[in-house]
Amino acid sequence: MKPDKLDQFMYALMKEARRDSLMELLESWEISESEYEEIEEWFWKEHKVNL
Repeated sequence: MKPDKLDQFMYALMKEARRDSLMELLESWEISESEYEEIEEWFWKEHKVNL
């Protein structure tokens, strides 16, 4: 079961990441753009969470 505040948490996390540069943040975590797209797709398919 998905926690009640997961959507809000993910939205806030992505909003913060985009404030500077999402790609720079992903690079610092060694996550490529294509890897991020896979993660984004998984969240949508599995949990209907739109990053």
